[in-house]
Amino acid sequence: MVTLEKTLQLTHDWAIDRIHTLCDDKLDSIEDAHAIQREFSEWLNPKTEEHDIFSLEYLGDEDD
Repeated sequence: MVTLEKTLQLTHDWAIDRIHTLCDDKLDSIEDAHAIQREFSEWLNPKTEEHDIFSLEYLGDEDD
C-alpha cells in the first residue's frame, strides 16, 4: 500500500519535473508552468516547515 508520505513525494516530484518540462518546451508553455508553480507554491517553498494536508480515504466503486 502506498503511504501518504510517498504520494506527497511523488506529487512534489511530478510538479517540479512538469515545470521544468514546460519551461524547456516553448515560450507558450511558460504560463502553464507558472500556473503549476502557483498551485503548488506552498509545497515548493523550502522555508515552509509545516503544511496542512487533507487526505480522503478511497471508499471503492459502487459495485464493490
